[in-house]
Amino acid sequence: MHTNLPSPATPLLAILRQLGTNDRRDEFAALAGTSTAYLYQLAGCKRAACRTPLAKGIADASVVMHARYGIDVITMDALATMCQMPEKD
Repeated sequence: MHTNLPSPATPLLAILRQLGTNDRRDEFAALAGTSTAYLYQLAGCKRAACRTPLAKGIADASVVMHARYGIDVITMDALATMCQMPEKD
């Protein structure tokens, strides 16, 4: 059964959806140097941000996966700015 999902809130969530299968998401996570679960935490803005080496790993993995499967490419800048953090008073 196919359900219509709301538009992805972040570009990383869009990529995870574009991958289409758990195997491809696991492949992407492995290339990025993390787990699929952690990618979903980042994509859902459950984490404030990721460290620079991981952001580079995710960006580089998206280039590889783009070549293999035609998904979007994400940049380190997009990863750094995709989640709005609440302003401090």
